[in-house]
Amino acid sequence: MLGARGRVRHDGCVSGSARAGDRLVGIDLARFVALAGMMAAHTLTWAGAPPAAAVALTDGPPSTLFAVLGGVSVVLAARARLAVGDRAGAVRSTVVRGLVVAVLGVLVAPLATAVYVVLVPFGVAIAVGGLALLAPTWLLAVLAAAIGVGGGSAVAWGAANLPSLTRISRELSPAESLLPALTDVLLTGVYPALIWFGYLLMGMLAARALLAARAQHAERATLVRLAGLGALLAGIGVALSEVGVLLLTTAVAPGEPALARDILLQNGYGAVPVAPAEPGGLLWQLLAAPHTGTPADIARTAGIALLTIALLSLLVLRLGPRARRLLEPVRAAGGAPLTIYIVHIVLVTLLGGLFIETAPGIASGWGGWAVQVAVALLIGAWLAASGARGPFERLVGWFADRAGGDRADDRAHATGG
Repeated sequence: MLGARGRVRHDGCVSGSARAGDRLVGIDLARFVALAGMMAAHTLTWAGAPPAAAVALTDGPPSTLFAVLGGVSVVLAARARLAVGDRAGAVRSTVVRGLVVAVLGVLVAPLATAVYVVLVPFGVAIAVGGLALLAPTWLLAVLAAAIGVGGGSAVAWGAANLPSLTRISRELSPAESLLPALTDVLLTGVYPALIWFGYLLMGMLAARALLAARAQHAERATLVRLAGLGALLAGIGVALSEVGVLLLTTAVAPGEPALARDILLQNGYGAVPVAPAEPGGLLWQLLAAPHTGTPADIARTAGIALLTIALLSLLVLRLGPRARRLLEPVRAAGGAPLTIYIVHIVLVTLLGGLFIETAPGIASGWGGWAVQVAVALLIGAWLAASGARGPFERLVGWFADRAGGDRADDRAHATGG
């Protein structure tokens, strides 16, 4: 927002002429859902085979929702600068925002030994999103579709052919580590930046549509269409996956369809295990196995993300002032996703080290998940009561502001214009 002196605030709204409702509360609630889902993915454990519904909801969709919302945030954070014609400043601030997030990921990773940290590829995707910030909507849609169709094949090829730190057993010097580390971030890691950039583009497209609809007082109709699109994409992803399972069952586990399904739909940790050029490789791209970036995986998880954003935003439109006040801790926690995420991944490692033997219910399972959510809500309550932003959001915002420089109307105020 623009404060009394015209400073940019990082929710992208403009104060003075803006209303309190200009903040997209549904987006904040969706961020909290994404965070709670990732907490579940990192804490829930099962004595036997996990319930299929739990796997379907926690293995992939939460991180995808987080990535899509990152694209929404790119558009919202740049909104005030773009509104006054500061296009270069908007690009610079977004690129630096992404780079700072990536650096935070590098710094936090050694403290988060229990989970894979998404911040480095996420930050890279945000930085590249900054370069795409001024692109026309049709071009963003083409890029998103291209990654959706071909991204899974690209990362599967990379996993089979490019160096990766996860596959090198000998100790490497810093210089030797550079190339495999770079390929891990871009293509061969658990969260390839290429796939996350595709999700980010979808979020940017959704944000542009929602802002345009709000300006035309057509927000509800647009949200209904967005929900329909999300449901359609998710349905297509599931249908494609069922076809893939049917076609590959005999090759994977003849006569054992349940075993074949488990093998085919297990977590890919970045890519399917069969490169496109190998026999049956293209059929593997039909599978919606989590964290594989296949067209089916992207359609299913991105569809769930868009559906979640739309439904929560529609819910907010129906809430009265009292209900919104009751949700303030949730909204504020969702409004500080970077802070909540960093606290979560450090807390997972800390609680696991301290209590996994003596009090496992605090470190894992539903009890561990409840502890994580409670901590997030406590932080949200503090932020809501104080009116403050999350500390890591302030840090990233400070660097983004410095990189963006003064906006046009700031310079006009300074010169009496």
